[in-house]
Amino acid sequence: MMQNNWNILVLIICLVIGAVVTWQEIRRVNKRLLSWRILAVIIASTALAGIAIPISFQKEISVDNQTEAVLVTDGFNPASLSAYKNLKRFTINPALKKRHPKLVLVDELANLYTDSGITRLHILGDGLSAYQLSQLHNLPVSFHPGQIKQGVTAVNWNTRIKNGDELKVQGTYKNTSANKIKLVLQGLGTSLDSVSIKPGETGTFELKNTPKISGKAIYRLLTISGKDTVDNGSIPFQVDSTAPLKVLMLTSSPDFESRFLKNWLSEKGYAVAVRSAISKDKFRTEFINTPAIPLENISGSVLDQFDLLIGDLSALKTFSPQNSAALHKAVTEKGFGVIIRADSAAGNSWLQSSFKTALSPRRDTLAYPILLQGNQQPLARITTGPLSIQFQDGMRPLVTNTLGHLLAATSLTGNGKLVYTLINNSFSWALAGNKGDYAKLWSALIRQAARKTPPEANWAIHTDIPSVSEPVDLLLQSEIAEIATAGSAALPPDQNPLLPFEYHYQYRPEKTGWQLVKAGNATNWWYVYGDEEWQSIRKLKKQADTRHYSLSLAGVNDVTKQIQKKATILVSKIYAYILLLLACTFLWAEAKTAGAATTSRKGQL
Repeated sequence: MMQNNWNILVLIICLVIGAVVTWQEIRRVNKRLLSWRILAVIIASTALAGIAIPISFQKEISVDNQTEAVLVTDGFNPASLSAYKNLKRFTINPALKKRHPKLVLVDELANLYTDSGITRLHILGDGLSAYQLSQLHNLPVSFHPGQIKQGVTAVNWNTRIKNGDELKVQGTYKNTSANKIKLVLQGLGTSLDSVSIKPGETGTFELKNTPKISGKAIYRLLTISGKDTVDNGSIPFQVDSTAPLKVLMLTSSPDFESRFLKNWLSEKGYAVAVRSAISKDKFRTEFINTPAIPLENISGSVLDQFDLLIGDLSALKTFSPQNSAALHKAVTEKGFGVIIRADSAAGNSWLQSSFKTALSPRRDTLAYPILLQGNQQPLARITTGPLSIQFQDGMRPLVTNTLGHLLAATSLTGNGKLVYTLINNSFSWALAGNKGDYAKLWSALIRQAARKTPPEANWAIHTDIPSVSEPVDLLLQSEIAEIATAGSAALPPDQNPLLPFEYHYQYRPEKTGWQLVKAGNATNWWYVYGDEEWQSIRKLKKQADTRHYSLSLAGVNDVTKQIQKKATILVSKIYAYILLLLACTFLWAEAKTAGAATTSRKGQL
């Protein structure tokens, strides 16, 4: 559509120019060679249009007339060009054209498809992105990839974290050099963590830090060889401030574990209500950061005022049938979370039916380091007793010790979660001053159990490394379709026919850095990288996309080999330039000759 509008505009402009110049020629007093001058004007106007508008013609071709061509991209081996001496060789990179003058520079890949005399394209080097490949319109391709010699070949980090959570940057680095490579996580001008990759090895890495800030931030992953920084990639992420949870604590008797946990929760800003049994049907209550309410009867209306219940098993099993049913309904229907501290209470209530315990093979009382699920670094030693949780279907392990004994696990119950823990003496860490491990343990347990509020809308970025050079795919999951805004652009939604709550948007960023996309009340900040960042990962992604494109069309050429077909052949613009030059030269020479003749006659008079 845009091409048609451009063609019409060019034709109108050339017709206007031709008409004006022709009228000027007719008005001249000297009528010598008038018809030739008018013909020259028409040729010049037509040639000018031919330069601006692609001209093509249809031609029947057979397998003998079909031709192949070469597209050279970054990362190719110059020696490989010798195998394609008799083929046209193109590039879309001006820098490659400058280094290799024999390459033909094309402005758009669509031009290679339009020239349908090309029936197969050999792509050398790193290949093309998915967006660039779409411009080839299923033109068959043979891909000859270059080699990724050195760099980060995979990287991942948690782009959104909560206050107090750990940022983890994990990936793989390929080091083919003879020097040791040092990877440094840098934030706010300070080295936060580092790891080394040995010479000639491909190694995995994990860099961690707990940010002390809120909001948007950009750390950097520096690649250092000797004293030189050879690569520098952005690590953008967001730290979300969490609204303090409302926690109800129930204990069968006052104990150190509950006391230290209550103090830690209140220091973190949580609203805490504590009920401790002091004798039968008598309780002591305490309220921190929240107004006092009656806690003698833990009914459904009481539970609705909290996000999480932490209680020892003995206290939870004293619930009346009505209160137990209310708790079950809150968990299964309303997403309420419960952390159950196991004790010696026997029985088989619904709270413990998903968590079977058994005596550990080694019934010792020694202290062992413990591991949080997903963390490689163990926490401090702790004594947990002879019991361990038996793993079963539907259970997710949360905490183990270095012997592999399961000490805490979670299970989904309806819309809510139950967390079962055998650790009842974590206060010993706090007493010893190890507040860091204490906070990590309880933060992990609370994060798993707490009631989740589902967002009304959710944004996702479907482009791996967004940049200003190509459009970015944005995805919104929402019940309402709305026009989104990003920068100064209005983006219409494209609904997924299979998932009616899913809407796709496409946006070409105008600058690097943080970007805001908004559709109604659904907003999201996301990051656009500079073209020089994460080069090795970009190359691998291009190679994967090009290889997939090539394989998906592997049989196309075989099917069309034995048939005749019409091909659209582009006419070279050199002919239009030659005609324009000849016509303008004639008009200029004629005008000079006529002027000289007029001057001569005036001299004779």
